[in-house]
Amino acid sequence: MKRLVSIVIIIALLAGFAFWWNSPAQIITRRTQALLQTLTMERKDSKVTRQGGVYQLDALLAEDVELDTPTIPEANGTFPRSEIISSFSSLCESAKQMRCKLEKIRSLEITDDDADISVILEALVDVANYHPVDGRYEVTFHWQRYKDHNWRLTRARCAEVK
Repeated sequence: MKRLVSIVIIIALLAGFAFWWNSPAQIITRRTQALLQTLTMERKDSKVTRQGGVYQLDALLAEDVELDTPTIPEANGTFPRSEIISSFSSLCESAKQMRCKLEKIRSLEITDDDADISVILEALVDVANYHPVDGRYEVTFHWQRYKDHNWRLTRARCAEVK
């Protein structure tokens, strides 16, 4: 009898963990962290490692992505995924380093197939001694769930935190 109770408890714990792990809140949090990790390139990273991020980024983006950033005016607007991937690939070649360090999650709102997560992050883009991005930012990412059940980024809005 004790053995049966132990097995039932283990199964219940595993089921609870699986439910939590696959909840939309956890998926959105993991996808956001994956995006920030993909955008991070250290000085020591090889070209192969950097270009590997291009494929990871491709899997996270919707067909069109709207960007709104105060620091790079030409990066504002709605762009096709292919253009963002091409720009990121070029940045992988030219940037000395890029960092996107998540400090905290401010809010997470999910309604059906849409999710908004607002985060505070420390960001740096170092391109030939030019830092178009350097400091703390509040970024709101809008994710949308598609028919294949994958969540993809459709919008990112950024504001400097003073």
